[in-house]
Amino acid sequence: MDSNISKIQASEGPLALMRPCVDKKRAVRLGSLLFGLRISDSSHVKEFVSYDDRNFYLRGALPDHSNKHDSGGPQEKESEFVLKILNHADSENISYVNAQNEIMLHLNKHGFACPVPAKSLDGEYTVECELKSSETEGDKGKADEQETPLRVYAVRLLSFVPGKLVKDVQCTPDLLFDLGRYVAKMNKALQGFQHPGIGALVKQEWDLSQLSVLESYISLASQDGAELKVLCHAYNTFVNEVIPQLGNLNKHVIHGDLNDENILVIPNQSGDGHEISSVIDFGDSSVNYRLFEVAICMMYMILVRVKQGDAYDVAIRMVGHVLCGYQSVYALSHSELSLLYWSIAARFFQSIVIGMYKQSLEPKNIYLSQTSRLGLKILSSYIALSGEEVLSSWMSI
Repeated sequence: MDSNISKIQASEGPLALMRPCVDKKRAVRLGSLLFGLRISDSSHVKEFVSYDDRNFYLRGALPDHSNKHDSGGPQEKESEFVLKILNHADSENISYVNAQNEIMLHLNKHGFACPVPAKSLDGEYTVECELKSSETEGDKGKADEQETPLRVYAVRLLSFVPGKLVKDVQCTPDLLFDLGRYVAKMNKALQGFQHPGIGALVKQEWDLSQLSVLESYISLASQDGAELKVLCHAYNTFVNEVIPQLGNLNKHVIHGDLNDENILVIPNQSGDGHEISSVIDFGDSSVNYRLFEVAICMMYMILVRVKQGDAYDVAIRMVGHVLCGYQSVYALSHSELSLLYWSIAARFFQSIVIGMYKQSLEPKNIYLSQTSRLGLKILSSYIALSGEEVLSSWMSI
Protein backbone atom coordinates (compact mmCIF):
# COMPACT_ATOMS: atom_id res chain seq x y z
CA MET A 1 0.00 0.00 0.00
CA ASP A 2 1.22 3.49 -0.81
CA SER A 3 2.73 5.10 2.33
CA ASN A 4 0.84 8.36 1.75
CA ILE A 5 -2.47 6.49 1.52
CA SER A 6 -1.61 4.57 4.69
CA LYS A 7 -0.86 7.80 6.50
CA ILE A 8 -4.12 9.38 5.42
CA GLN A 9 -6.09 6.34 6.56
CA ALA A 10 -4.26 6.21 9.87
CA SER A 11 -4.84 9.91 10.45
CA GLU A 12 -8.56 9.18 10.39
CA GLY A 13 -8.19 6.43 12.99
CA PRO A 14 -7.77 6.45 16.77
CA LEU A 15 -4.61 8.58 16.67
CA ALA A 16 -6.17 11.48 14.77
CA LEU A 17 -5.53 14.82 16.47
CA MET A 18 -8.63 16.78 17.46
CA ARG A 19 -7.46 19.52 19.79
CA PRO A 20 -9.88 22.21 20.95
CA CYS A 21 -8.94 25.63 19.55
CA VAL A 22 -8.66 27.60 22.81
CA ASP A 23 -6.07 30.14 23.90
CA LYS A 24 -5.46 31.64 27.35
CA LYS A 25 -7.86 34.54 26.79
CA ARG A 26 -10.66 32.19 25.77
CA ALA A 27 -9.91 29.90 28.70
CA VAL A 28 -10.45 32.79 31.10
CA ARG A 29 -13.79 33.56 29.44
CA LEU A 30 -14.89 29.93 29.68
CA GLY A 31 -14.00 29.81 33.36
CA SER A 32 -16.10 32.89 33.96
CA LEU A 33 -19.09 32.06 31.75
CA LEU A 34 -19.43 28.40 32.73
CA PHE A 35 -18.25 28.33 36.35
CA GLY A 36 -18.44 31.93 37.52
CA LEU A 37 -14.71 31.98 38.18
CA ARG A 38 -13.49 35.49 38.96
CA ILE A 39 -9.84 36.03 37.96
CA SER A 40 -8.22 39.15 39.33
CA ASP A 41 -4.88 38.81 37.51
CA SER A 42 -4.84 37.10 34.11
CA SER A 43 -1.03 37.17 34.01
CA HIS A 44 -1.03 33.98 36.13
CA VAL A 45 -2.89 32.04 33.44
CA LYS A 46 -0.77 29.44 31.67
CA GLU A 47 -1.32 26.37 29.50
CA PHE A 48 0.03 22.96 30.42
CA VAL A 49 1.34 20.61 27.72
CA SER A 50 -0.99 17.79 26.68
CA TYR A 51 -1.38 15.18 23.95
CA ASP A 52 -4.91 16.03 22.77
CA ASP A 53 -6.65 18.22 25.33
CA ARG A 54 -6.27 21.82 26.48
CA ASN A 55 -5.37 22.34 30.13
CA PHE A 56 -5.09 25.84 31.63
CA TYR A 57 -3.91 26.91 35.04
CA LEU A 58 -6.28 29.53 36.49
CA ARG A 59 -6.25 31.36 39.80
CA GLY A 60 -9.45 32.94 41.03
CA ALA A 61 -12.55 32.77 43.22
CA LEU A 62 -15.82 30.94 42.65
CA PRO A 63 -19.24 32.24 43.71
CA ASP A 64 -20.42 30.67 46.95
CA HIS A 65 -23.15 28.54 45.40
CA SER A 66 -21.01 26.87 42.72
CA ASN A 67 -18.55 24.80 44.76
CA LYS A 68 -20.50 23.14 47.55
CA HIS A 69 -19.05 19.66 47.63
CA ASP A 70 -20.49 17.02 49.93
CA SER A 71 -17.41 17.18 52.14
CA GLY A 72 -16.89 20.93 52.26
CA GLY A 73 -18.54 24.29 52.42
CA PRO A 74 -18.65 27.20 50.01
CA GLN A 75 -15.42 28.55 48.63
CA GLU A 76 -15.01 32.23 49.36
CA LYS A 77 -11.32 32.87 48.80
CA GLU A 78 -9.11 32.75 45.73
CA SER A 79 -7.92 29.27 44.84
CA GLU A 80 -6.06 27.48 42.06
CA PHE A 81 -7.74 25.48 39.30
CA VAL A 82 -7.15 23.66 36.04
CA LEU A 83 -9.65 24.32 33.26
CA LYS A 84 -9.65 21.06 31.30
CA ILE A 85 -11.19 20.98 27.82
CA LEU A 86 -11.24 17.46 26.44
CA ASN A 87 -10.56 16.60 22.82
CA HIS A 88 -13.50 16.03 20.51
CA ALA A 89 -13.39 12.22 20.62
CA ASP A 90 -13.35 11.96 24.42
CA SER A 91 -16.01 14.66 24.71
CA GLU A 92 -18.47 12.41 22.89
CA ASN A 93 -18.59 10.01 25.84
CA ILE A 94 -19.98 12.17 28.64
CA SER A 95 -20.83 9.14 30.74
CA TYR A 96 -17.14 8.24 30.82
CA VAL A 97 -16.17 11.80 31.73
CA ASN A 98 -18.67 11.72 34.58
CA ALA A 99 -17.16 8.44 35.73
CA GLN A 100 -13.75 10.12 35.93
CA ASN A 101 -15.31 12.84 38.08
CA GLU A 102 -16.74 10.24 40.45
CA ILE A 103 -13.39 8.44 40.69
CA MET A 104 -11.68 11.65 41.79
CA LEU A 105 -14.42 12.44 44.30
CA HIS A 106 -14.27 8.85 45.60
CA LEU A 107 -10.51 8.99 46.12
CA ASN A 108 -10.75 12.41 47.70
CA LYS A 109 -13.22 11.06 50.25
CA HIS A 110 -10.73 8.28 51.01
CA GLY A 111 -7.98 10.73 51.86
CA PHE A 112 -6.19 11.07 48.52
CA ALA A 113 -5.21 14.62 47.54
CA CYS A 114 -6.26 14.25 43.91
CA PRO A 115 -7.98 16.95 41.85
CA VAL A 116 -11.74 17.25 42.29
CA PRO A 117 -14.22 18.90 39.91
CA ALA A 118 -16.05 22.12 40.77
CA LYS A 119 -19.71 22.47 39.87
CA SER A 120 -20.66 24.80 37.07
CA LEU A 121 -23.20 27.60 37.36
CA ASP A 122 -25.75 25.02 36.16
CA GLY A 123 -24.81 22.66 38.99
CA GLU A 124 -22.98 20.10 36.81
CA TYR A 125 -19.41 18.87 37.05
CA THR A 126 -19.09 18.66 33.26
CA VAL A 127 -20.30 21.26 30.77
CA GLU A 128 -20.75 20.55 27.06
CA CYS A 129 -19.70 23.61 25.09
CA GLU A 130 -19.49 24.39 21.37
CA LEU A 131 -16.00 25.48 20.36
CA LYS A 132 -13.86 25.55 17.25
CA SER A 133 -11.36 22.74 16.88
CA SER A 134 -7.90 22.65 15.36
CA GLU A 135 -6.93 19.58 13.38
CA THR A 136 -3.39 18.92 12.30
CA GLU A 137 -2.65 18.07 8.71
CA GLY A 138 0.85 16.92 7.80
CA ASP A 139 2.51 18.03 4.58
CA LYS A 140 6.10 17.00 3.86
CA GLY A 141 7.03 16.94 7.51
CA LYS A 142 5.27 20.19 8.33
CA ALA A 143 2.00 20.64 10.17
CA ASP A 144 -0.48 23.47 10.21
CA GLU A 145 -3.39 23.92 12.57
CA GLN A 146 -6.53 24.81 10.69
CA GLU A 147 -9.71 26.02 12.34
CA THR A 148 -12.75 23.87 11.65
CA PRO A 149 -16.49 24.35 12.29
CA LEU A 150 -17.89 24.27 15.81
CA ARG A 151 -17.80 21.00 17.72
CA VAL A 152 -19.02 20.05 21.17
CA TYR A 153 -16.34 19.74 23.85
CA ALA A 154 -16.53 18.65 27.47
CA VAL A 155 -15.26 21.34 29.85
CA ARG A 156 -14.41 20.90 33.53
CA LEU A 157 -12.87 23.02 36.25
CA LEU A 158 -10.66 20.91 38.51
CA SER A 159 -8.95 21.89 41.72
CA PHE A 160 -5.22 22.42 41.21
CA VAL A 161 -3.04 20.16 43.36
CA PRO A 162 0.31 21.80 44.24
CA GLY A 163 3.54 19.90 44.14
CA LYS A 164 6.48 19.11 41.90
CA LEU A 165 6.37 16.54 39.13
CA VAL A 166 8.19 13.36 40.11
CA LYS A 167 10.50 13.78 37.11
CA ASP A 168 11.75 17.10 38.51
CA VAL A 169 13.21 15.64 41.72
CA GLN A 170 15.77 12.93 42.32
CA CYS A 171 13.96 9.60 42.19
CA THR A 172 15.76 7.84 45.01
CA PRO A 173 15.07 4.22 45.98
CA ASP A 174 13.01 5.48 48.93
CA LEU A 175 10.87 7.67 46.68
CA LEU A 176 10.34 4.83 44.21
CA PHE A 177 9.31 2.53 47.06
CA ASP A 178 6.91 5.20 48.33
CA LEU A 179 5.48 5.50 44.83
CA GLY A 180 4.78 1.78 44.73
CA ARG A 181 3.03 1.95 48.10
CA TYR A 182 0.96 4.96 47.03
CA VAL A 183 -0.20 3.27 43.83
CA ALA A 184 -1.10 0.10 45.73
CA LYS A 185 -3.13 2.08 48.28
CA MET A 186 -4.93 3.89 45.48
CA ASN A 187 -5.73 0.60 43.75
CA LYS A 188 -7.05 -0.79 47.01
CA ALA A 189 -9.26 2.26 47.51
CA LEU A 190 -10.69 1.76 44.01
CA GLN A 191 -11.36 -1.93 44.56
CA GLY A 192 -15.11 -2.37 44.30
CA PHE A 193 -15.68 1.09 42.78
CA GLN A 194 -18.30 0.94 40.06
CA HIS A 195 -19.88 3.43 37.69
CA PRO A 196 -22.01 2.77 34.59
CA GLY A 197 -19.77 5.05 32.53
CA ILE A 198 -16.54 3.15 33.07
CA GLY A 199 -15.51 -0.14 31.50
CA ALA A 200 -12.81 -0.96 28.98
CA LEU A 201 -10.49 1.93 28.14
CA VAL A 202 -12.15 4.21 25.61
CA LYS A 203 -8.79 5.19 24.10
CA GLN A 204 -8.05 1.78 22.64
CA GLU A 205 -4.60 2.80 21.49
CA TRP A 206 -3.52 3.24 25.12
CA ASP A 207 -5.09 -0.01 26.37
CA LEU A 208 -2.43 -2.70 26.65
CA SER A 209 -5.04 -5.42 26.31
CA GLN A 210 -5.99 -3.92 22.93
CA LEU A 211 -2.44 -3.45 21.66
CA SER A 212 -3.34 -4.90 18.26
CA VAL A 213 -5.02 -1.62 17.25
CA LEU A 214 -1.51 -0.18 16.86
CA GLU A 215 -0.18 -2.85 14.50
CA SER A 216 -0.86 -0.78 11.38
CA TYR A 217 0.99 2.20 12.87
CA ILE A 218 4.33 0.42 13.38
CA SER A 219 5.52 1.03 9.82
CA LEU A 220 4.34 4.64 10.01
CA ALA A 221 6.31 5.28 13.20
CA SER A 222 9.71 4.48 11.70
CA GLN A 223 11.37 3.58 8.40
CA ASP A 224 14.52 2.25 10.06
CA GLY A 225 14.92 -1.52 9.80
CA ALA A 226 16.62 -1.97 13.18
CA GLU A 227 14.01 0.14 14.94
CA LEU A 228 11.18 -1.77 13.29
CA LYS A 229 12.74 -5.06 14.39
CA VAL A 230 12.75 -3.93 18.04
CA LEU A 231 9.18 -2.65 17.87
CA CYS A 232 7.87 -5.78 16.15
CA HIS A 233 9.61 -8.05 18.66
CA ALA A 234 8.06 -6.26 21.62
CA TYR A 235 4.65 -6.20 19.95
CA ASN A 236 4.61 -9.83 18.82
CA THR A 237 5.86 -11.22 22.13
CA PHE A 238 3.25 -9.35 24.14
CA VAL A 239 0.39 -10.22 21.79
CA ASN A 240 1.33 -13.89 21.56
CA GLU A 241 2.54 -14.61 25.09
CA VAL A 242 0.83 -12.15 27.45
CA ILE A 243 -2.61 -11.39 26.05
CA PRO A 244 -3.69 -15.08 25.93
CA GLN A 245 -3.06 -15.33 29.68
CA LEU A 246 -4.97 -12.22 30.73
CA GLY A 247 -8.30 -14.05 30.93
CA ASN A 248 -7.16 -15.72 34.14
CA LEU A 249 -6.65 -12.40 35.95
CA ASN A 250 -9.12 -10.18 37.82
CA LYS A 251 -9.96 -6.62 36.83
CA HIS A 252 -11.03 -3.47 38.63
CA VAL A 253 -10.74 0.27 38.13
CA ILE A 254 -7.20 1.57 37.65
CA HIS A 255 -5.73 4.99 36.91
CA GLY A 256 -4.17 3.73 33.70
CA ASP A 257 -1.56 6.42 32.99
CA LEU A 258 0.91 6.79 35.85
CA ASN A 259 3.54 8.61 33.82
CA ASP A 260 6.08 11.14 35.05
CA GLU A 261 3.74 14.05 34.20
CA ASN A 262 0.91 12.67 36.36
CA ILE A 263 2.71 12.00 39.66
CA LEU A 264 3.28 14.80 42.18
CA VAL A 265 5.69 14.96 45.12
CA ILE A 266 6.25 17.19 48.13
CA PRO A 267 9.19 17.42 50.59
CA ASN A 268 9.11 14.65 53.17
CA GLN A 269 8.89 15.34 56.89
CA SER A 270 12.59 14.89 57.50
CA GLY A 271 13.39 17.44 54.81
CA ASP A 272 16.02 15.26 53.13
CA GLY A 273 13.95 14.06 50.20
CA HIS A 274 10.45 13.82 48.78
CA GLU A 275 7.33 11.72 49.11
CA ILE A 276 4.41 11.07 46.78
CA SER A 277 1.56 13.50 47.37
CA SER A 278 -0.89 12.94 44.53
CA VAL A 279 -1.62 11.58 41.09
CA ILE A 280 -3.52 13.60 38.50
CA ASP A 281 -5.25 13.14 35.12
CA PHE A 282 -7.70 10.25 35.29
CA GLY A 283 -8.46 10.46 31.56
CA ASP A 284 -7.24 6.89 30.93
CA SER A 285 -9.04 5.24 33.84
CA SER A 286 -10.71 1.95 33.05
CA VAL A 287 -11.71 -1.43 34.38
CA ASN A 288 -8.47 -3.23 33.69
CA TYR A 289 -5.66 -5.30 35.14
CA ARG A 290 -3.60 -4.15 38.15
CA LEU A 291 -0.66 -5.73 36.37
CA PHE A 292 -0.88 -2.94 33.80
CA GLU A 293 -1.04 -0.23 36.46
CA VAL A 294 2.27 -1.42 37.87
CA ALA A 295 3.86 -1.99 34.45
CA ILE A 296 2.95 1.50 33.20
CA CYS A 297 4.32 3.14 36.33
CA MET A 298 7.56 1.16 36.22
CA MET A 299 8.11 1.90 32.52
CA TYR A 300 7.96 5.65 33.07
CA MET A 301 10.19 5.43 36.12
CA ILE A 302 12.83 3.64 34.04
CA LEU A 303 12.66 6.56 31.65
CA VAL A 304 12.97 9.08 34.48
CA ARG A 305 15.97 7.35 36.03
CA VAL A 306 17.75 7.29 32.65
CA LYS A 307 17.06 11.00 32.19
CA GLN A 308 18.51 11.55 35.66
CA GLY A 309 21.78 9.88 34.67
CA ASP A 310 21.42 6.13 35.16
CA ALA A 311 22.75 3.66 32.65
CA TYR A 312 19.92 1.69 31.07
CA ASP A 313 20.59 -1.50 33.04
CA VAL A 314 20.85 0.41 36.32
CA ALA A 315 17.55 2.21 35.72
CA ILE A 316 15.84 -1.06 34.88
CA ARG A 317 17.04 -2.62 38.13
CA MET A 318 16.20 0.47 40.22
CA VAL A 319 12.48 0.37 39.36
CA GLY A 320 12.32 -2.83 41.32
CA HIS A 321 11.84 -0.51 44.31
CA VAL A 322 8.48 0.53 42.84
CA LEU A 323 7.45 -3.12 42.63
CA CYS A 324 8.64 -3.83 46.17
CA GLY A 325 6.63 -0.90 47.51
CA TYR A 326 3.54 -2.11 45.68
CA GLN A 327 3.98 -5.69 46.86
CA SER A 328 4.20 -4.53 50.49
CA VAL A 329 0.63 -3.21 50.33
CA TYR A 330 -1.35 -5.02 47.62
CA ALA A 331 0.77 -7.80 46.15
CA LEU A 332 0.50 -8.99 42.58
CA SER A 333 0.09 -12.77 42.23
CA HIS A 334 2.75 -15.08 40.81
CA SER A 335 0.76 -15.24 37.56
CA GLU A 336 0.67 -11.45 37.30
CA LEU A 337 4.37 -11.13 38.10
CA SER A 338 5.24 -13.58 35.32
CA LEU A 339 3.63 -11.20 32.79
CA LEU A 340 5.13 -7.98 34.16
CA TYR A 341 8.36 -7.90 32.14
CA TRP A 342 6.68 -7.96 28.73
CA SER A 343 3.87 -5.68 29.89
CA ILE A 344 6.51 -3.03 30.58
CA ALA A 345 7.99 -3.62 27.12
CA ALA A 346 4.51 -3.23 25.61
CA ARG A 347 4.06 0.14 27.30
CA PHE A 348 7.38 1.28 25.86
CA PHE A 349 6.06 0.12 22.48
CA GLN A 350 2.83 2.11 22.89
CA SER A 351 4.61 5.29 23.92
CA ILE A 352 7.14 5.05 21.11
CA VAL A 353 4.73 4.25 18.28
CA ILE A 354 2.10 6.80 19.30
CA GLY A 355 4.70 9.46 20.02
CA MET A 356 6.54 8.99 16.73
CA TYR A 357 3.38 8.91 14.66
CA LYS A 358 1.81 11.96 16.27
CA GLN A 359 5.07 13.84 16.03
CA SER A 360 5.03 13.27 12.28
CA LEU A 361 1.66 15.04 12.18
CA GLU A 362 2.50 17.78 14.66
CA PRO A 363 6.27 18.33 14.66
CA LYS A 364 6.05 21.57 16.63
CA ASN A 365 4.55 19.79 19.66
CA ILE A 366 7.69 18.77 21.58
CA TYR A 367 5.62 16.92 24.21
CA LEU A 368 4.63 14.31 21.64
CA SER A 369 8.20 13.21 20.93
CA GLN A 370 9.94 13.70 24.26
CA THR A 371 10.01 9.99 25.13
CA SER A 372 10.02 8.34 21.71
CA ARG A 373 13.68 8.35 20.70
CA LEU A 374 15.05 7.73 24.15
CA GLY A 375 12.34 5.16 24.80
CA LEU A 376 13.36 3.22 21.71
CA LYS A 377 16.98 3.07 22.86
CA ILE A 378 15.91 1.85 26.28
CA LEU A 379 13.51 -0.72 24.82
CA SER A 380 16.30 -2.09 22.63
CA SER A 381 18.45 -2.67 25.72
CA TYR A 382 15.51 -3.88 27.81
CA ILE A 383 14.39 -6.69 25.51
CA ALA A 384 18.00 -7.89 25.17
CA LEU A 385 17.90 -8.86 28.85
CA SER A 386 16.46 -12.04 30.28
CA GLY A 387 12.95 -11.42 31.61
CA GLU A 388 13.41 -14.06 34.31
CA GLU A 389 16.66 -12.51 35.51
CA VAL A 390 15.22 -9.00 35.53
CA LEU A 391 12.18 -10.10 37.58
CA SER A 392 14.47 -11.99 39.95
CA SER A 393 16.59 -8.86 40.46
CA TRP A 394 13.47 -6.85 41.24
CA MET A 395 12.15 -9.37 43.75
CA SER A 396 15.53 -9.64 45.51
CA ILE A 397 15.65 -5.95 46.43
